Formats: sequence, C-alpha cells, structure tokens
Amino acid sequence: MKNKNLIYILSIVIIIFIIGLSFLIYKSEQSEKNRIKKQIELDFIYDELDSISILLGDKILTISQLGGEIDSLIIIKENIEKEKKEFRSRAFTQINRLQGKVEGYKELLIAQDEEINKLKIINEQLYDENKGQKVEINTLNIAISEINKTKKTLQEKVNYASRIELKNLEILGISKNGRNYKNSFKNRLVNKIKIDIEIEENEIAKIEIKDIYLRVEKPDGNIMFDISKGSGSFIFNNRELFYTIKREVLIDKLSKSLSIEYIKNEDFMIGNHTVTLYTDSYIIGKKEFLVK
Repeated sequence: MKNKNLIYILSIVIIIFIIGLSFLIYKSEQSEKNRIKKQIELDFIYDELDSISILLGDKILTISQLGGEIDSLIIIKENIEKEKKEFRSRAFTQINRLQGKVEGYKELLIAQDEEINKLKIINEQLYDENKGQKVEINTLNIAISEINKTKKTLQEKVNYASRIELKNLEILGISKNGRNYKNSFKNRLVNKIKIDIEIEENEIAKIEIKDIYLRVEKPDGNIMFDISKGSGSFIFNNRELFYTIKREVLIDKLSKSLSIEYIKNEDFMIGNHTVTLYTDSYIIGKKEFLVK
C-alpha cells in the first residue's frame, strides 16, 4: 500500500515538473521571438534615424547656401547623432518613444523642404532685384568717380593757387663796413650775403607756419653748407636735399618781406651762384648772383 502511494506521489511530481518545464520552454521561446521582433524594429528605427541624419545634413547645407537660419537644425542633427550612439544600449521598452521621435524628425524634414522652397523663391526675387540694383549702383559709382575726379582736380588747382609766390628776390653782397653790392660783387669786398625776399599777397593761401629752405649752389654744383650756421637736409620729391639756411615763416594771406643773411666761412668761388627757395613740396623761386 505504501509503495502505491509513493508511486502516485512521484507521478504527480513528474507531471508537475514536465508541465513547469514545458511552460518555461514556451516562455523562453516567446521571449526570444519578442527579442528578435524588437531587435528588427530597433534596427529599422536606427536605419531610419541614420537616413534622416544624412537628409537633414543635406538640407542644412542647402539652407546655408540660400542664406537661411541653420543653428537650430545643427543642434537637432547633433541630437540625432547622439541618439544613434546611445541607441544600442537602450532598453527595448523605449521603442515606442523612439518611433515617436523618428516621426517627429520626418515631419521636420518635410518642414525644411518647405523652408528651402520659400528660400529659393526669395533668392530668385532678390536676384532679379539685385540685377536692377547693380545697374543703378554701377551708374552711381561712375557718377561718384567723376565727382571725385572733379573734386581732386579742383583741389589740385586750389593747392597750386595757394602756393607762396615771390614778388621780388634780391641778393646782396655786404662788406664789413655795411656797403651793399647788388647781385654782383668781388669776393674780397664782402664777408656775407643777404637774401631779401618779398612774398605776394594771396587771399586763398592757407594760414600756417611754413618752413622755407634756402639753397646756395656754388659754380661747381656743391651747396654752401655749414652746420654751425644752421645748414641741414630735408626731403623733397622723395629725395634728400641739403639746404644752406632754413627759416620758419608765418603765411597769413598778406604780403610779407623777410631777409636771410649768411656769413661766409670761406672765400666764395669765382663764378655764378644760384639761390633757390624751397618748401617741402615745391620750389618758390630762384635767382643767380655773380662773384668776381
């Protein structure tokens, strides 16, 4: 009797074990089927994300070339790339949320197509307007160029007319006892020369202090030069020239007279000497004197 009861109990345990094992096998098979199904869905969504990212990149380039705003689209594309990188590690329960995002990205692509079409229309209109504006701008530039040329010519004329003009230039040899010899004298009779300058009145002259450089050129072409008496050099027409004496003169539109003296430090050479007056940009005038 005991053996029959033991066999009965073992039979029930075996049946329960078989049923439990069968259930576990069934659940495992169902779980694997669900996993494969979800994996297929994940792969499909990942491929869609990748495709959307590529399309969005093309549209960002197109919108940028058309002059549209792309900053927000760049951020979205970066988010998609981030989604792709994290995609494989996410739980399968997130499939529905990711599918929703994919649908949203698709709508975004459609919206960008509409934006691109609007930008193309605007760019075509701007192109047509710009063609007309370019003609107007070219015409205006030509007119401005002519005005500038005229202005430059007038300014050059004004600058020329405002130059210092000489009314008179005299060169005197002066002896030790104060006797004057005009424009011609013997070397032994004089110990210095005096240059008398008269400047013409000029109503359009600019009021300023002007440097006047006086160069005395000897018959051999050299310049009378003595640093102790104020000789030096200046730049004229991009060249360095030596001067004999320099004076600062107030130019105030009125006629003006001034005298410049130069005491000789050696005997004058026999022959014609040339006195030339300069500013830093033009020659005021010149005159010769003869040393016998």
